[in-house]
Formats: sequence, C-alpha cells, structure tokens
Amino acid sequence: MRNKHGIAGLAVFAIAAVYTCYQATGMHAERESWNALAWVVLLFTAFNAVSKPWADDASNMRSFLLHTVKPQDWLLARILYYSLMLLGLGALIFAAFLLFLGMDPFTGSGALFFFLGIEATALALASLLAMIQALAARAGGGFSLIAVLGLPLIIPIILVSTRYGMDIMKGIAFGDTAHHLLFLATLTGGFTALGYILFPYLWRD
Repeated sequence: MRNKHGIAGLAVFAIAAVYTCYQATGMHAERESWNALAWVVLLFTAFNAVSKPWADDASNMRSFLLHTVKPQDWLLARILYYSLMLLGLGALIFAAFLLFLGMDPFTGSGALFFFLGIEATALALASLLAMIQALAARAGGGFSLIAVLGLPLIIPIILVSTRYGMDIMKGIAFGDTAHHLLFLATLTGGFTALGYILFPYLWRD
C-alpha cells in the first residue's frame, strides 16, 4: 500500500481504456460489443497490475524472506493483495462502462448480476496471475514468462465470463446461468490450491 502511485496509475489506465472504448463505439454500444469490451479491459488491467515488479522479488530480499516467512503465507498474502486490488478495479471499470457506454444492454437487475460476474472474474484472474507472477519472479522470467504461462490458462476464464455476460444481457434468468459463477469460483480455489502446493518447492530452490 506504500506504492499508492502505482495503484492510482492502474485506475487511470482502466478509466482511459473505457473512455477509448466509448470513443470507438459511442454511447449506445451493441450488447455484444459492450460485453466483449468489458472483459478485455478487465483482462488487460489485470495483466498491467501483475507486471509491476515487487521489492521482495530482489535476490537480497528473497534471502531474508527465506528465513522469516513461510512460502505459503507469502503466496496467500500476494493473492489477497491482488484480489482486493482487482475487486476495486473491477468495480471502477464497471462504473466507468455504465457512465460512458450507458445501461441500454441491461434490463431489470441485469446490471447487478453482470457486476457479480465482473467481481467473480476479478477474483479468478487475481488468484491465477498472482500465482504465475510469483513463479515467474522466482524463475527469473519476468513479464514475458507471465504472459506465456498466463494466457493459455486465462482462456477458460474469459470464455466463461463472456458467456455469462451475454446470458445476462439476453435476459436469461440468473438461476439458469449462475453455474458460470460457480465455475469461476472453482477456478479461483483451484489456482490458489495449486500455488499453495507447488510454490514451496520453487521457494527453496
């Protein structure tokens, strides 16, 4: 949290991306465009968030942490940090989309259900990218390794999120499409568990 300018930069990036979408599509975007652009902006904001280097990724700090912190605690703390950050950025992105592109695609409580999808996707992205970023930092691969490892695993998240968003915009009852949120929650738990199991082995290398 001492790096407040970095968080502010992510917020500006997200709002600028939404405004660019507004300039490209106008106030009354088709629901397919509205849906696709929302997930694209969230995805690139998430990648931009994890691309920032951490002070504890340096070799001298790592040597200190090896003797003071459990690797599972270190990873869970990073996942929690990215989860809170992306939940906030997801809410900001959704509010900006409503402001610039309008609420025409939604009927009734559709906007609320779509927002739940944004937040569930943010948690799934946070757990996945935090794990991959931690692995890439320990392997010395940098952002290029994050992209190589992350993009194939992100495909199912985006496919599920996009389908859920279109269901909501088409007016399908929430109960008939809520299983997509359950799948996203399962991915979040699975990625967290996978990192919890595998990361200690890389931590000791």
